[in-house]
Amino acid sequence: MILRMSVFISNLTRFGLTRQGAILGKQIQSITSLQSVDRTLKTSSPCQNKVYEMRQYVIKPDGVQEYKKLTQELFYLRTRASKLVGFWFTEIGSLLNKTVHLWEYDSLMHRQEVREALANDSEWQNNYIANLVRLVQEQQNCTMYMPQWYSEVKYPEKQSGGVYELMTYNMVMGGPVIWGKKLKSSIEAHVRLGYADLIGVWYTDIGDHNSVEVLWRYNNLTCREEGRERAHNDAVVVNKVRDNLDNVTHHTSCLLLPSTWSTMQ
Repeated sequence: MILRMSVFISNLTRFGLTRQGAILGKQIQSITSLQSVDRTLKTSSPCQNKVYEMRQYVIKPDGVQEYKKLTQELFYLRTRASKLVGFWFTEIGSLLNKTVHLWEYDSLMHRQEVREALANDSEWQNNYIANLVRLVQEQQNCTMYMPQWYSEVKYPEKQSGGVYELMTYNMVMGGPVIWGKKLKSSIEAHVRLGYADLIGVWYTDIGDHNSVEVLWRYNNLTCREEGRERAHNDAVVVNKVRDNLDNVTHHTSCLLLPSTWSTMQ
């Protein structure tokens, strides 16, 4: 209906029959454009309100072994409070002696309730936190959500020997409505080659805006090396990555190794 009306008014304007036709035509074009944006927003909005928190701690070099022992023994005090997606140590491509752990919550209110419960958990505070504070050099966190086109974390079937790669994309301003489609195509081009498991895709909500975290799992480092070689020589991947880079301002990656207490291995 809108298309037919737009053509009709365009014809009126062309033949000089109405000045109002030109104004109405522009209004219709604006409505059509807004409808297109609305459709894009619906496909890139947070899915089911799940909230993911990524925490990154830098451990003092002389405290790494003590930190591992402490966490191995007592981290059950933390995981009984909320769902741990995974827990890793950085290996290559980031600060050394850094941990990355990912948590899932039903909502920000759920997270707040968990944090309040932990603050009042004397066993957690006295046995773990009291010993942790002297071992940690730096802490950082952000909250994220998953896009509708990849709405669930994929847990690997194999539960040992995995190597993970966390890729971080800093995108142009404007949000997923601007860059979501090309990013999705780029990631899916890699997935089709089958050399790695795509664990999850997250858009930052509170933290560095217009940032995307993509987590991959390889069976081993050789699989990564061979897979990346295939990707670099695949025309579809090359073209989709090139398209996506139009919207990327900065891109980093780091290799992660799962801790012994991680839910993902």
